[in-house]
Amino acid sequence: MASQEVLHIDSHQVDAALDFAGAVEVLRNTLSSGFDPETDGVRTRSELRGGEFLFMPSQVGDYAGVKVLTATPDNPERGEPLIQGTCLLLDGTTHRTLATIDGVALTNLRTPAVSIAGVLPFARKRNSEGLSLVVFGNGVQAVPHIRAAHQNLPITRTSVIVRTPGRGDHVVDEARTHGIEVDQIVAGSSQATGAIQEAGLVVTATSASEPLFDASLIKDSACVVAMGSHSPDARELPGELLGRATVLVESMATAKAECGDVIQAVDEGHLTWGDVRTWAESLDVDAVASDAPVVFKSAGMSWEDIVTAAAIYEAVKSERG
Repeated sequence: MASQEVLHIDSHQVDAALDFAGAVEVLRNTLSSGFDPETDGVRTRSELRGGEFLFMPSQVGDYAGVKVLTATPDNPERGEPLIQGTCLLLDGTTHRTLATIDGVALTNLRTPAVSIAGVLPFARKRNSEGLSLVVFGNGVQAVPHIRAAHQNLPITRTSVIVRTPGRGDHVVDEARTHGIEVDQIVAGSSQATGAIQEAGLVVTATSASEPLFDASLIKDSACVVAMGSHSPDARELPGELLGRATVLVESMATAKAECGDVIQAVDEGHLTWGDVRTWAESLDVDAVASDAPVVFKSAGMSWEDIVTAAAIYEAVKSERG
C-alpha cells in the first residue's frame, strides 16, 4: 500500500483553520453527542533533563491522538518558550498518523475555548444586552481568553487585573491589535472592586495559590471561570463563592485529583461533592439555577485537545483539496 501524506500543521495554519467560536462549537457538540469525559485518557508526566514531559492521550469518535508538551524552566533565560510541544493526530481505527499539529498553538486555542464553552449558555442568557469581562492575570492565557470571550459573547467592557501597575501593558497592546480595548487595573484598588462587582464574566488565569478576591464582590448573575491553578493545594477562588454558586467541572475524577478550588471548598464545608455538577450534564441554559453565580473550574483534559485538533486537521485538509 502506498504511504499517505502526513500533514504538518504549524501555528499559523492553526490560527487560520479554526477560530475561538468554531472551537467552542466543536467542544460543546462533542459533549452533546454523548462523549463521556470520565472515559478520557490519563494525563501523565515524566522527568526530562532540565524539565519534564506532559503526555495527554485520548480517543474520540473517528480520531485518536496524544499531545506531548515539554516544560523547560530555564528556557525563558535562553530566549526560548517555557512550554513547547506537538499533537500527534491518528486515525481512530487504523491508528495511522494523520497530522502533527503545533502543540502550543493548539493549547492556546483549546484552553480559552473550553473556558467560554463551559459557561456560554448561562452568560448569554443572563446578559443578553451585553456584559463586562474581567480577566485576572497577565500571562499567556490573558489575551486568548479576551479574544475568545469577544468572539462568543456581547462584551461591552474588558478589564485585566494585575498585581502592579504596568504589568499588563503587553496585554493591552496585544488586545488592541485585535481591535479590543482593555482597561488595566491594579488588584486591590477601588477600580478593581468596582470592575469585579459589575462583571458578568470573570476569568482567573493566574498561578495564585490563594483566593484573588472576596466572594461578596461577585453578583448572583455572574459567571466565573477558574482555569489558572491545577493542584489540590492551590486555588484562585474563595470557598464562600463556591458555596453559593452552581459549580461545574469537566469531570469528577479530574476535579477530585487536580482542582484545588473545589477540593478546598469541599474540605472547608462550603459544599459537598454531591453539589458539584459536570459540564456534560449542564449544557442547557435551564440546567442550572438562575439566581446564583455559575463557577466553572477547568483543569484541561486530553479529549479537548483531540477534538480541536481533529477540527483543525479537517479544515486544513479541505483547504488543500
